[in-house]
Amino acid sequence: MNKFQLVLDVGGVLATDLDLFWEELVNQAGLPYDKIRAIYKTEIRKQLWQGDISERDFWQWLSYTFPKINLEYLQIVMQKSLVELEGIQHIEKWNTISDIHILSNHRTEWLQPIINRLHPFLTSTTVSANVGVAKPEQDIYEICHKQLDSNRPILFVDNKKENLAPARELGWQTIHADSDNKWIAQVDQFLSSV
Repeated sequence: MNKFQLVLDVGGVLATDLDLFWEELVNQAGLPYDKIRAIYKTEIRKQLWQGDISERDFWQWLSYTFPKINLEYLQIVMQKSLVELEGIQHIEKWNTISDIHILSNHRTEWLQPIINRLHPFLTSTTVSANVGVAKPEQDIYEICHKQLDSNRPILFVDNKKENLAPARELGWQTIHADSDNKWIAQVDQFLSSV
């Protein structure tokens, strides 16, 4: 059977983003969400997602930057922040007609429960912190592309529109994962098109 290559993001597609964690950090730090996110983006975001620093370094930075926080409780909240979304329920079915690949800006330490659950259905996993580059930088798509059979149709699903353009440059078809889950029917339609 000539399987499709289905490339999926995790956060916002198969599981929630880390919103619960950020909400708890806002509550504990007593600062507005926008200010906390601005500090994070300026000081540490790129290094965290690209694996330039360890998870331990991130927690140390967090404790130093926001001294009022309860670090142990935030670590527990982080573990509970990735909640499965509806899309994950379709992986087993999609796996019968496509190879499933993960392409995610994330930390393996936080993503591992999802990866473990999906492991029997995954052909490859590309996580930004492991490969040293993050979406939307073209290099991470090329790393993932090397694990795909480019002679077969490739479909990429991501919840951030800015992450779709680099995939299209490689000739991948793309679907934006909307919060209403209409993207799931679009994937079903794409996978049944041949």
